[in-house]
Amino acid sequence: MRASEAKAAAGAAARRQVADLQGRARGMTVDNVTEVLSDETAQRLAAQLQASWDGHWQVMWEPWGRTFRAFPAYDMDVNTPVVGGSLRELWRNVLNVDQELLLAVAEAIPAHRPTVVYIPPGFFEEMAE
Repeated sequence: MRASEAKAAAGAAARRQVADLQGRARGMTVDNVTEVLSDETAQRLAAQLQASWDGHWQVMWEPWGRTFRAFPAYDMDVNTPVVGGSLRELWRNVLNVDQELLLAVAEAIPAHRPTVVYIPPGFFEEMAE
């Protein structure tokens, strides 16, 4: 096989591969991406997302509903479970719930009255000398 024939064959193979990828991606949009995902891929993506949150959230793929679902591992009282039709939607919803949990924890911390300390007159002058 000549170099020009090899180059032509490689070009044809590349064009077929691009056409195949374009054909598979043609019906895929952000809205229907979970319809196109295989269950194995969705489970793998859920596991990767869970690992990225360092165990603070349990992430599951529900094949019957074609949705992702997350449960906080530290508090089950606020807006749980969190559901998303795509990983992006789930991520946004989890961030919203995380913000609510952060505010709830901040409000639960008891406020202490400030301690008044008596400083005798002339104390600072003595320290400066």
